[in-house]
Amino acid sequence: MVGGSAPLDALANVRQPDPPRSQRCPPEPPIHLRTFRNEEWEMVNRTLRTLNESGFYWGPLSVERAHAMLTTEPVGTFLVRDSTQADQLFSLSIRAEKEPVSMRIMFKKEHFWFNNAHFDCVVKLLEYCMDSTAKKPFLFEGGVSVVFSKPLRMNPVPKLQELCRKNIICHFGTDGIRNLPLVPTLRKYVEEFPFKI
Repeated sequence: MVGGSAPLDALANVRQPDPPRSQRCPPEPPIHLRTFRNEEWEMVNRTLRTLNESGFYWGPLSVERAHAMLTTEPVGTFLVRDSTQADQLFSLSIRAEKEPVSMRIMFKKEHFWFNNAHFDCVVKLLEYCMDSTAKKPFLFEGGVSVVFSKPLRMNPVPKLQELCRKNIICHFGTDGIRNLPLVPTLRKYVEEFPFKI
């Protein structure tokens, strides 16, 4: 890998705790992510910061645990977690009509890809998914129909400042923030997570 950053280094070094010695299991191979170019490294780090700010990035959550959490949620509830596939960064787990399902978010050509859509940030990609499936569900192999309605956040009760930020973005859009008479600290806070999600 090129460069270094705590969030990405932590993601690359995630591994399960060692089993008790009595089990004599073969050791798990370490997760090996491909080498990133400088631009990719910066993009992935920026995306990790944004995901951490979002509240719906659950990190190294197993697929079984993610599905158990989503089982009682309304259809369309989703979360982002670390991929268990060694050559991928993130996975989406979402409550489909019958049961929760999980799908990978691909990272290639300096973009995050899902269902033929691609963006330079996972949160932008998810906003697109929410807007698109509000009109027509995504249909995947096996006839699985998926809509994106709301993220499952770690803290279900948002802070007042987060609600204000979301309201500013919804009413004025990302471009409109520049024209608002905001104090520099508030402007910086809004610009750190300029999403409606």
